[in-house]
Amino acid sequence: MKITGETVSFETCDIAFVRKFGLLEAARQALAHRDAHPELPFLMDDHQLSAFLAIGRKTLYQLARQTKEAYHPVQIPKKGGGVRQLFVPEPRLRRIQDRIYRHILIHLPISHYATAYRTGGSLRDNAAPHVGRRYVLKLDVADFFGSIHHDQVLRVLSETPGLSRQTAWLLSELCCLDGVLPQGAPTSPPLSNLVLDRMDRTLGCWCQIQGITYTRYCDDLTFSADCPLEGAYEKAGNLLRDMGFSLNEKKTRFLTRATRQQVTGLTVNEKVSVPNDYKRALRQELYYALRYGLCEAILGGKQTAFLRDGQPDPERYRAHLLGRVQYVLQIEPENKWFQEAKKRLYETEYKKEDEVWKS
Repeated sequence: MKITGETVSFETCDIAFVRKFGLLEAARQALAHRDAHPELPFLMDDHQLSAFLAIGRKTLYQLARQTKEAYHPVQIPKKGGGVRQLFVPEPRLRRIQDRIYRHILIHLPISHYATAYRTGGSLRDNAAPHVGRRYVLKLDVADFFGSIHHDQVLRVLSETPGLSRQTAWLLSELCCLDGVLPQGAPTSPPLSNLVLDRMDRTLGCWCQIQGITYTRYCDDLTFSADCPLEGAYEKAGNLLRDMGFSLNEKKTRFLTRATRQQVTGLTVNEKVSVPNDYKRALRQELYYALRYGLCEAILGGKQTAFLRDGQPDPERYRAHLLGRVQYVLQIEPENKWFQEAKKRLYETEYKKEDEVWKS
């Protein structure tokens, strides 16, 4: 349908909706939705949903019932050892999920306690509230995405303005795999925030009363205060268990000011900063690369990930280094050393291996 001012123009995909409610009531509902939620689509049946997703109704139901065939597994190594299993959607389903993400999920509100998967959110935003606190508690949710079930996704989508129970069910089927959220689908991160929104608000309000700061970055829950945090551990554990989650107790950390307090990889004892050992190692790598050339750095440093057919790929290596430098500058924008390193990386012509950076 198209709405211009107070005029609603119905299209072929709206026929079933108009027949069900009548012309005047259908127009009234469409206008009321536009006025209350102009950023969200109005999808009250499978005809409108298939038109919105630009696929036929038959294809819509085939994908909804056979999502397992539309994914392929990918394993990526974890930093601490082992592998992480991802399920990557095939191109057609990926396009559909991207559209769901861009036109629906990104517009739904989440609490400020959730700092990941939101526009403008960053690791720094998650760490900054915990700077300078006497005590820090870090919790990790085990099998985070795999613990979020279809009925939880259906609940949040059914509560979304402009979606009927039917369209919410179809969308939840398109976003789930084997009854849970697949890690690797673009819709899974925002849906996880929506599913945990009530818990975030409940836990956040409790913490505020107790004088505790709380943030959540995906599956990492962080608490900080100037008083011991055993109560926060119990409260969070109970709320998570009520939702079907469990804590990875091996990653539970109670930290005091006497230790290095890290939140999502950033140090927060006195200010938000990148750990010194990370910066030290990166400085050494940059010095070698800019003094002796990117190709020599790849070969001498045994950077096998940047070999292509046995030959160094300096352009890829430079992009890798720039990404790591940019990470530091996102956290420490005033860091002069890495500002200069970034400038030199952009200026260095990787084909001229005899050019060096005199530090």
